[in-house]
Amino acid sequence: MLENKPSRNVLVALHLAVYSGFALWGNGFQVVHPIFAPILAALLIWISVIDIIRFEIPDLGAGLLALTGAVFVVVSDAIILDHALGAMIWPLLFWFVATGYMRMRGWQGLGFGDVKLMVGIGVWLGFHQATQVVFAAALSGILAVVVFGLMKRKSFADIGSRAVAFGPFLCLSAWVTWVV
Repeated sequence: MLENKPSRNVLVALHLAVYSGFALWGNGFQVVHPIFAPILAALLIWISVIDIIRFEIPDLGAGLLALTGAVFVVVSDAIILDHALGAMIWPLLFWFVATGYMRMRGWQGLGFGDVKLMVGIGVWLGFHQATQVVFAAALSGILAVVVFGLMKRKSFADIGSRAVAFGPFLCLSAWVTWVV
């Protein structure tokens, strides 16, 4: 979507500012375990920045997100069934959408990295909160595509013709849902 992508350092700084703002706004560090907040934020920011730059969710990032999420669930006395369902059902739904889109359109519209990312998001947030994440990410992604498309003075028909990394929208939505 961005022809002149900002540098990695600029992206990280921008992410840190936005994530910190939401954490302060939502009093996230008081509501959630303070040791886990920077871990989750760091992983989500790393995944988001890589996805913006390379259109790829790093396997290590997705794996660490799921692993640290499992530790968080055990330590926080969360409802394990909800988090297990989130880690299984949402990735499966994303896989069905990705596969169906590929068959219908003949090209990849949703990558397998987003499927893997939803495993970690599902573990951290559980099925019910992951539902909010997907809804918020979809709405913010659509809004961003429309706004950036209109800023470039393209017609509505041209707006959806470029690739957009969906991982950053999922990551930020996961963070906001977790801290708020």
